[in-house]
This record gives sequence, structure tokens and C-alpha cells, in this order.
Amino acid sequence: MKQPIPTFSFLLLLTCSTTDRAYGQNLVKNPGFEEVASPVSTWDQLDHATGWTNANAGSCDLFQKDCDDKSVAIPENELGSAAPHDGEHYAGFVAYKDERKHNWKRTFLGTQDHERWVASYQDYSEYMQIELSGPLEAGKEYDISIRISLGEQSDRAVSGVGAYASPVLLENNHRHFLTVKPQIWSKEVVKDKQNWTEIKGTFKADGGERFIVIGAFPAAGMDKATVIEGGDSQRAYYFVDGVSLVLHPEPDTDGDGVIDKLDKCMNAPGLATLQGCPDKDGDGVSDAMDACPDKAGPADKQGCPDTDGDGITDNLDQCPNEKGVASMKGCPEITEATKKLFAKALTGVKFDTGKSTIKPVSFGILDDVVTVMNNNPNYDLEIHGHTDDQGDDAKNLKLSDDRAAAVRAYLTSKGVDARRLRSEGHGETVPVADNKTAAGRATNRRVEFKVNFWE
Repeated sequence: MKQPIPTFSFLLLLTCSTTDRAYGQNLVKNPGFEEVASPVSTWDQLDHATGWTNANAGSCDLFQKDCDDKSVAIPENELGSAAPHDGEHYAGFVAYKDERKHNWKRTFLGTQDHERWVASYQDYSEYMQIELSGPLEAGKEYDISIRISLGEQSDRAVSGVGAYASPVLLENNHRHFLTVKPQIWSKEVVKDKQNWTEIKGTFKADGGERFIVIGAFPAAGMDKATVIEGGDSQRAYYFVDGVSLVLHPEPDTDGDGVIDKLDKCMNAPGLATLQGCPDKDGDGVSDAMDACPDKAGPADKQGCPDTDGDGITDNLDQCPNEKGVASMKGCPEITEATKKLFAKALTGVKFDTGKSTIKPVSFGILDDVVTVMNNNPNYDLEIHGHTDDQGDDAKNLKLSDDRAAAVRAYLTSKGVDARRLRSEGHGETVPVADNKTAAGRATNRRVEFKVNFWE
């Protein structure tokens, strides 16, 4: 019993092209010979399979499961015992007849130095054809696949069995080989009598092809082999099933169903709605355009959420769970009490004259700054030291820097994380009052606190 499993295939590949039609749709109307206008009753009834006809004067056959006529029954018939590749029918054709005749020279001349039999008519072959569901488009690529199996009663086998896409219905009155070259064919002799062999390939259409013709094509190259088992039938007979002609799929590198020419992210599987780009958080914004690819957010906010609804997205919001303002990077505005504290610190933080030693009178103000930092863990603090213009410029710069560093050290000693503090001295370069008056100079000698948010 034959089993419908493929063993090997022959592939003719051409360059890939683009297409705008659906892939995978079989354009062969009755690919498995399953649509039958009337039951099979004997040989030469290919035309009982809807749409199928002979392409020359040779007559192909249709086989049917449990047919009353055992010569064309499935699985056991006069030519073999193949189970269908699929369904309950398949077709068959003679690919090659190795016709022989008596050698008249041996017969009439009585000479023994000649062969008893010599080649006679060697060109007999049968072809089947069917109209496609639509004409092929010029420049588009198509995949053809057919499955054949050599009948067990065949004692010859050939290569060159294949399929030809024709622009017209063939109505040849002769019974010999067609001279056209098929688009796909078997490059090796198909000898397998036990399994279905898939013959497949890809070709570029000229445009307007409307029929598919199946048979043996010497124009593609035909080798012949003798596979005699028992008596010699002197022919190669092939069963045919599973005929397919479909558009060749265009390249899809990442396998997401979006062809490369339309895929904006051809190396990463994505969604067709996003031109093939991925969207990990499922917010409708592709990862490449999403500022927050792991958290869903609206498109008008670059795919980022705004948990507290303050108009500042979480990725930019230093206080994402508490409404704030842009000037504070999403954190609440500094309270009036804190503003007053920082204003008081401008002149309230005192140092020994000409030194960076903090006077005890300043400790209360600095302790209040510690409290502000503890109550606002998102705050980072810049400490800026300034002097008046009296004395040496370089010494003033160093003094201001040392005083700012001393304040930083004090806050750190009270438990504020040093990573949240930065200090810098500016000397006399940033005055806020007139250095010509004592009052102005007193104002310029100051420590400024500025809240910031560092990454």
C-alpha cells in the first residue's frame, strides 16, 4: 500500500518580488480532483473532475475511492495501489511509452547480429490541464507544487515531469510530447512507487497565464530509466494529486506577518497596525516612539502615563504620585514656609569673620533646613556661598566655597544624604546689592539654598 507522505522534492527558485494580493490562496480551482461531475466508471474520464481536461489527444485518467470498476479504483487498481495524498480522488497520465517493434533485418535476413526489438514510436505522452481562478500578474512570483507517484505497474521512469502555466487552453490534436518548457519540473528521475513525491518551484509570471498544464516536458530535459519488476509494461505512468499554484510570499524577516517592504521594524516582530513595530506595553505607541515602552500611556504623551494627572508624565515627574508643577519637575510648589526659611537663611547663617566656622546662632535655621529635606525626600539641594568685594578676589572665592562646604557638612551630620547635597562658592562675582555700602556688603555675604532634582 502506498502512503501519502512526501520523500523528496525538486525546487526551482527565482528572485523574490513584491505582491499586493493575498498569499496562500490556491488559484487551482479543483486541486485534488475532488469535485466530480459524475462518478468514475472506467478509463479516460479525467473530464469527470470538474474543470480538468486533456491538453492533447492523449487521454488522462481519474481514479476514485472504492470505484466499481477496479481498474480505476482507489487504493487497488490496475496501475498500482496508491492512497490519495488527500481526499478520495487522484488523476493519472502516461509520461512516456518506450514503444518497441520487431527488427525486420533480424526477422527477414536471419542475421543474429541485430537486436530482436528496436525502438518504435517514442513520443507518446498525455497531459492534463485546468483553468486558474484568475490570470497571473506580470512580474509577480508564484509557487507551484504538484505531487506525483510512479505507478507500481510502471517499468519506466523519467525526469522532466512538471507543470506549465499557459496563457491559453491547449487543444492539441496530436498525442506526442508538448514542446513548451514548464516553469517547474523534476530534475531527477522520479522512481518512487511507494510514496508521493512533491515537485515544487517558484517562477515569475509573464502576465496573463490562465491555465496550468501537467505532464512530462522534454524541453526541460528528460532522462529515462528502466525499473522493470516482473513483466515489462514499457511505460512510465504517474499518479497526480495536490496541485497548487499560489502567490509567492514576500520576505518577512521577523515573521510578524508584515512584509519587509512595509515593515518599519523588520528585525523585531510587531503589529500590522504599527507597521510591523512592537508595542510591549500595548498602548498603541510603538516601542521605538514610546518614551515609556514598559508602561502604557496615551499617544499624546509619547506613550507615558501621568499617574497624578498633573500634566507631567511619570518619566519626567519627580513626584509621580503627587500633583505638582513643571517648575518643580512635577513636585508640589515649595511651600511659603520653606521660601521664608530660605530667605531667612540668606543672611541668617553666620560665620566667624574671615572663616568658614558656622556660628551657633545659625544652627536653628540649618536644623529647619534639615527638616525640609527630611519631609521632601525628592528634593536635592544646592548650597551657594557668596562674599562681598572686600579683600583679595581669590581669597573671597575660596572663603565662599569653604562656607558652602561647611553648611553641606553640617546638614550631612544631621542625617541628610550627602548625595542630595551640592555646594559651590562664587566669591564676589554674584552681588545682589551695592558693595559700596555696609548694608549692601552685608546682603552680599550670604548662603543661598536652591531646590533641584538630579537624575
